Amino acid sequence: GGSFPWHYDNPGPPNLRALTCVVYLNPTWKGGDGGEIVLWPFLSKSTKVYPLHRRAVLFYSDRVLHRVLPSKKRRVCFTIWSPGTNVNSKRDVALSKDVLQFTSYDQAVQFFSQSPLQRVISRAVYSEEYLESLLECIEGTRGGDGEDAASASESVSSAEKERVVKQHNASVMSIVSKLRPLIDEFRRRKECIENEHAN
Repeated sequence: GGSFPWHYDNPGPPNLRALTCVVYLNPTWKGGDGGEIVLWPFLSKSTKVYPLHRRAVLFYSDRVLHRVLPSKKRRVCFTIWSPGTNVNSKRDVALSKDVLQFTSYDQAVQFFSQSPLQRVISRAVYSEEYLESLLECIEGTRGGDGEDAASASESVSSAEKERVVKQHNASVMSIVSKLRPLIDEFRRRKECIENEHAN
């Protein structure tokens, strides 16, 4: 059961996770049960993967933003993380002026799509989606198995929601204030990709 907001399985040092493998054990799962994992490679189309029995999902722990949608039924899975020997090196975690030497936004997109440094800016690029998933998760944690979403949502205090929103906005603004033109361009491109796939 449960759900998880947008995140990376390797958020940075000292974590050594290189690959994530999620294996599902849900012989009776059917459409509408929820619990899907959504993978969102940087500035690409997101992909929803159903938690079907004996299905394995493999992705880079430090380069694939993902979340688990709320489950309406019990969902069973296990996760294996494979460590890497060259994970979270200095070039993968230090966003410096040297790294930000791009001659075009296309070059910047290419770089961040392939670099774990996308973890530094993704919270700003995907700000609305991060916040929506955070609130959805805290609301979902309040309800029991038989409790519907409306009553679960009511039990989350407005003060708690405000605290989450404030923390999220502060985190995003610290990134945006330093990299506004880059973040604005990445947000514009994300919207173009979403509109392309909506049609």
